[in-house]
Amino acid sequence: MNAPLPALPDQRNLALLVLIALLLSLPSLIFGPGATHSHLYNYVWTSQFGAAMQAGEFYPRWLPQSFEGLGSPTFYFYPPIAYWVSGALDAIGLPTFQAVHVAGLLFLLASGLAMHAWLAERGARPMAGAILYMLAPYHLFDLLVRGALAEHAAYALLPLAALGIQRLPHRRGIVLLALSYGALLLTHLPTAELAGLFLIAPMMARRALAGWRIPLAGATAGLIAFALAAFFLLPALTLQGHISADMLWTRHYRATDWSIWTREVELFPCMALALILLAWPARGFWTAITVFTALASVRLIPFLWDIDLLNQVQFPWRALVIAEFAAVTAIAGRWPGRVHWMLGGAMLLPPLCFTAVTVAGNLYKGVDLPRITRQMPDAPEYLPAGFDARRVDAFDRWADLSPWRGLPRTDRIIVDQPGPVTLGRAAFPIWRVVHDGAATPASGPLLHFQAVPGEYRIERVTLWQERLGWAVSALGLLSLALIAFGRRPAIRHLSKFPAYSPSSTIIG
Repeated sequence: MNAPLPALPDQRNLALLVLIALLLSLPSLIFGPGATHSHLYNYVWTSQFGAAMQAGEFYPRWLPQSFEGLGSPTFYFYPPIAYWVSGALDAIGLPTFQAVHVAGLLFLLASGLAMHAWLAERGARPMAGAILYMLAPYHLFDLLVRGALAEHAAYALLPLAALGIQRLPHRRGIVLLALSYGALLLTHLPTAELAGLFLIAPMMARRALAGWRIPLAGATAGLIAFALAAFFLLPALTLQGHISADMLWTRHYRATDWSIWTREVELFPCMALALILLAWPARGFWTAITVFTALASVRLIPFLWDIDLLNQVQFPWRALVIAEFAAVTAIAGRWPGRVHWMLGGAMLLPPLCFTAVTVAGNLYKGVDLPRITRQMPDAPEYLPAGFDARRVDAFDRWADLSPWRGLPRTDRIIVDQPGPVTLGRAAFPIWRVVHDGAATPASGPLLHFQAVPGEYRIERVTLWQERLGWAVSALGLLSLALIAFGRRPAIRHLSKFPAYSPSSTIIG
């Protein structure tokens, strides 16, 4: 490409961002692991990713140790990028929880670097904005209290997507937007959905005023982004009938179940109001996005979360990820006065204090690691279709699997007597029961079949969704490479079109 990569800070400022990320992560690194909201899944998923990577499997969609060894198709449905990072750290020898915390530190630093690049392109206080973005209240709450590793990782991709839009219609903009949004789809789907609707769509509408080539370039980038993520998206969207997907949206896991009158009043409304107060002096595009997404995060936009697709985001406060990006962009562009800082700071005191107290309590409480390693609990929505939901605890969402602890969990079994056989493996289309070279019909929720005496083997098959998904992703990667490195038109031809002229101004 003939354009520079996103701008990095100089060595001194880079060292400062590294120091801030390290200081914010230090309590968990020293005193961890800490009982965050997601520490169970972080451990179960990272440890199995690490083990698979050590064995040479880069993308373990099936987690064999989950659910007490019944197995889980977790990463047929959950995006992999965050756990590629934590799993790689686990694979090289870090203790699992330390691998999770170091991954969180790296994502925090990456968010600061990405915000610096975005604001440097705009000429708007890049270091101040990068630090504010790293210190944003929901960003810290996401990392330190919720332990939401994938959502936390998504923070680093929003500035890059915005930067890609800023650079359209040039090929460097297409490439950056396709890569960043494709990575967002492979990191955290709710954030990708919210970013597409409430950040990328408004930015594209605004940039479209500069000419039709910009929305065309944006649409091209969007198609490539979805193609790049197809190896994950196609199985995730077509195989949900084989898991207990309804458990994704049980009580308290639908956006419409939450409001400022239900729980955590001291947190999200205070965050939302603080972001609005601090972004207000800019009085422009970024203020508008901040206000809309901040109000949406506490369900003060009527009927918004009644839309089924948005309701499936589960928690309305996830819109704070977009609100914080927009607010920091607005603040960096127009620095608030003393009054706004005082009012905004006052609103931030309750959530910051709550976060600090909760972190201290979680670190003191610790986790029951022996129980976790013994039972390897996974998210109940990944239990096989037909599993009795009454066996899932409504509070901690652990599944009672005690009736099946004695079942064989091997890939080979010798049957001595004819009759029904149930194996200790969750049913999923990738598993085929084979006897005398022929497939034996099997059902679920645990693999169950009628047997005659003899040897039975459990073989794994590759699904058409996997093959087609990889093919589409390869096509997307090829398209991206052609755009990035293909032959460029002569400058004299480009000069006919102002939007493509090297001297043209890119409207931000």
